[in-house]
Amino acid sequence: MSELFRRLKNHPFITIELTLASFFINFLGLASSLYIIQLLNRYVSHGVDSTLFTLTIGVCIAIMLELGFRRARSSLAIHVGTKRNYDLMTGTFGILTHGKMKYLDRIPQRLRQEIIKGTNTVEDAYKPANITAVFDIPFAFMFIGVITWISPLLSSITLIFMLIVFILGIASRYMLKNNLQKVTEASVKGNGLFNTVNQALDTVRLFDNRRFMARQWSENSEFFLEKRAAVSDQQDFIQSVTRSVQSIMSVAIYATGAMLAVKGELPVGTLIGVNVLAMRALGPISRFTQLGESFTMASQALDRIQQFGIIETERQGGVALKSYQGKIQFKDISFAHPGMSNPLFEALDLEILPGGVLVVTGENGTGKTTLCRLISGLLEPDRGQILADGVDIRQLSPSWWRSQLTYLPQDSQFLQGSIRENLEAAMSYNATVNKPLTTSATSTDSGSPPAPDASISAFTATDESVFTRVIKDAGLLSLIDQSPLGLDTQIVNNGANLSAGHRKRLALARALAVGGKLVLFDEPTEGLDKNGCATVYSLLIELSKKRYTMIIFTQDPNIIRGATRVLDLNSKPVPKIVVNHPNAGTDSHTEIKYNV
Repeated sequence: MSELFRRLKNHPFITIELTLASFFINFLGLASSLYIIQLLNRYVSHGVDSTLFTLTIGVCIAIMLELGFRRARSSLAIHVGTKRNYDLMTGTFGILTHGKMKYLDRIPQRLRQEIIKGTNTVEDAYKPANITAVFDIPFAFMFIGVITWISPLLSSITLIFMLIVFILGIASRYMLKNNLQKVTEASVKGNGLFNTVNQALDTVRLFDNRRFMARQWSENSEFFLEKRAAVSDQQDFIQSVTRSVQSIMSVAIYATGAMLAVKGELPVGTLIGVNVLAMRALGPISRFTQLGESFTMASQALDRIQQFGIIETERQGGVALKSYQGKIQFKDISFAHPGMSNPLFEALDLEILPGGVLVVTGENGTGKTTLCRLISGLLEPDRGQILADGVDIRQLSPSWWRSQLTYLPQDSQFLQGSIRENLEAAMSYNATVNKPLTTSATSTDSGSPPAPDASISAFTATDESVFTRVIKDAGLLSLIDQSPLGLDTQIVNNGANLSAGHRKRLALARALAVGGKLVLFDEPTEGLDKNGCATVYSLLIELSKKRYTMIIFTQDPNIIRGATRVLDLNSKPVPKIVVNHPNAGTDSHTEIKYNV
């Protein structure tokens, strides 16, 4: 309920209007009960048709006015939740897209998915029908006041039963809370199992994991259905008890009222009208008990959203250098993942001048991808600094800094859309800073890094020549030519419909489309065939000639042999720097050469 009060507090004028509308709705609701009393006590007793006509016309007008106020109140109630729902949805998604990765990495993907879905649960709980139902609760005492005016004894009976139903409503929330939490946990686990099987159908069959996955699914399904059945049973119990309480209240009112009628203290018509009034008074309380599940689930979803919401986000502002020359420097860098007893690496000191090349090698798990993420700003070092042209990258605008990177990640993920849309997104991201990086670029000054592709003075996201160049340089042309839709070929499930080699080539094309001055390639030849590797080697040679600063994370022996300097992360805890070409010097530029 605290969430409802928060929403109302944010809309004070609408809250006042809702209160007034609820007053008129309930006030006009008295008309039906009074109509019954007057009809039975006056018309039945005297038989005057004009009385019947007047009463009927009057109650019909009241009913129509009540309908109008109800529609107006529903429209007002929509505005109470719209902005809050929007803020929750966009805020939660914003944490997902802007939260610091060191925190997001600790939350399982399926739980992040459930947190995002929780915003829909909150929206459903605080929909207009539920909000207006809560507004009717205080006005139940308006009907109690009328009953008290007629018979204090019958009013007391009604109040007792209202209290019983209210207590049932509160109890239902506590009864449901534990089982609903277990239902949610089972749902999260079930979604994880489904995603695992759905994304790895071949693996499940090839390694005969069907029994293993089926057993987990069966156990989780059994647990889910058990807890869901318990929730349904509790809901049915509460609803059945509530209906029974309503029936018993009617019996109590009629029994007591009948005794008063026999004594001549209460007309029969008034007794029937009092019962209708009592039901109207009990109605809002009864509806409140039925909202127990919705409010409980919303409360649990809000708790998860609020915990998610405290995740620290990346700074959106920051410095944007007038011109990044490509220099990168590591000063006493140390990093350890949460829970690790020893750091992946520490005391890393290294400087790469513009146009320099560094190869980073090491076995799996030694920190190659982690170092790559540190350079991109996705992670922050536990100690030390990473400097770009002498400026700590933590002072730089994250968006600007990443626009300076030609980044090929090891695990390629793509947007849900076409190949064209994925490349357009990369180009649009960096359109005002760089131009697409292609091997047709020429250097006008051998002593400084070239402007990427000086032959292109401007481009738009739909420029076919730009697409052709980056696709050709990435070796993706065969896929485009062989696909009926060409550039409009759709990518689904992060590229699961493409082969590993085509995913790597598409990721390479996307990296080239950004055109940053610092090239970060994480395992660029992994998953590629001989021709694909040859494409990567040729591209690296050309980029080296054009004097782009490059850091290549790989275990490929061909790339390692061709590098001037190699950073060996197998050396723990301080990485070792190996100079393959001693005559070149650590800061001078040497073109990469490979045996292709």
